[in-house]
Amino acid sequence: MQKLAWKKRKMEEEGEMGVGTLLIFIAMILVAAVAAGVLVQTAYKLQQQAEQTGEQALQEVATGVKVLAVWAETDADSEITVLHIKVTLTAGSPDINLLYTTIEAVKTVGDTTWEVSMEHSVLASGYLTETYTTTLLRDMNPVTDTGETMMSAGDIFEITIDMAGFTVAASLLTQDQMDISIMPKHGIPTYCTIVAPSTLPVSGFVSLK
Repeated sequence: MQKLAWKKRKMEEEGEMGVGTLLIFIAMILVAAVAAGVLVQTAYKLQQQAEQTGEQALQEVATGVKVLAVWAETDADSEITVLHIKVTLTAGSPDINLLYTTIEAVKTVGDTTWEVSMEHSVLASGYLTETYTTTLLRDMNPVTDTGETMMSAGDIFEITIDMAGFTVAASLLTQDQMDISIMPKHGIPTYCTIVAPSTLPVSGFVSLK
């Protein structure tokens, strides 16, 4: 009888230990499942952030314009007062809205320099007083109306800078140098340096690049 009572008590104790072990095992599985869910969610968020960062970096690097030609108009005093810049998109660049493109010009005459920032004439009420205008010369997708300032692949635009109305003496004389920066809202700026030739016509045109 004593042996049977001892065996019964031992089996009951083993059953209690088995239930406890099972509860601990289930708890470990639940904790592992929660941890796995957190890791998967974190990895998904990091992947999305990495893709978004990569797209933004690619856009910043690839977006830009290329200068095809630069010519100018002279006035009756043989001074360059109007600049014409023909531009297109660089290879692989997404569309650029020239309406939100800023142009900076730095004029160098001897040891004296001045700098002026320009915005599109449509935004003449903005924070900049000097402006420029744009003209669409070639539209590679005329079926889709993207406006007169949206430049897509293959399009060619002409940027006109009339310096006669500037608040500073921006006209160029012979051998004067001007550094021009075309900066889209997103992307890399395009730099162009022009130097006025040694002789300038009277009220005519001259090629600068």
